This record gives sequence, structure tokens and C-alpha cells, in this order.
Amino acid sequence: MKKFTASITALTAVFAILLSAQAVFAHHDAPEIREHHYGFDYIPQKGGYTGDTDITSVLEAKKLGGSVYVRLKGKIASKLGKETYLFKDNTGTVKIEIDDDDWNGVKAGPKDTVIIEGEMEREQGGVFVEVEKIELAN
Repeated sequence: MKKFTASITALTAVFAILLSAQAVFAHHDAPEIREHHYGFDYIPQKGGYTGDTDITSVLEAKKLGGSVYVRLKGKIASKLGKETYLFKDNTGTVKIEIDDDDWNGVKAGPKDTVIIEGEMEREQGGVFVEVEKIELAN
């Protein structure tokens, strides 16, 4: 019986230590986990690189060919199809594809200057940009 009592006392002490450690290391100001993605819980973060990144002209981008990531600044001149548009800057035009979920709330028309980022792709009729990010230019 003494061994059983000693075991219960030891377990109680360990449990008390764990509870106090949890209180010490708890971060009450940390945001709660709000999303579940590919089997992992994570805290969404906002932000990213804010330094200068190179803007490529449409003319230069067309010369680069496929599978190259580009950043273009210009205007969406017109809508060509469901998710395809004609993008233009002062050097030329290129077809772009923007999936509905890549707009992220951005609303832009032919008068708005935007910055798009995406991958140049080759197709039989030429090249196009598969847009991954769009934002209004400052």
C-alpha cells in the first residue's frame, strides 16, 4: 500500500509541475490557430518582402520564354475569356490568365495600374502569364 500511495503522490507532483510549466510558457497574447491546411494547423501571417523587386517589361518577358517567374506593371486592357485578359504596358501586350481565387479581393479595370506576378508559359499561339498575385500599383 505504501508503494501505491508513493506512486500516486509522485504522479500528482509531476502533474502539478506540468501544469505550472504550462502556465509559465503560455502566451496569452498569441493569436489563435484559425486555419487548417494540408493536415497542419497554422496561424496565418500577413506580410512579405517589401523591398524593390525588378519589374519586367512585357517586351522583355516575351523574350524570356516559358517557366520564368516575372513581375509586370501595367493595365488590364480587356477581358478575353472567363479567366483570360489582355495585359499591356508601354512596350506591348501579353495574354494573362488569372484564376478567380487569385484576385484576392482586388478590383481593377482598364484605367487601373496593377502589378502582376506569375510564371511565363508557352503555348502554340505564343506566350502568356499564369498570374499568381495581383495588386493595385501605388
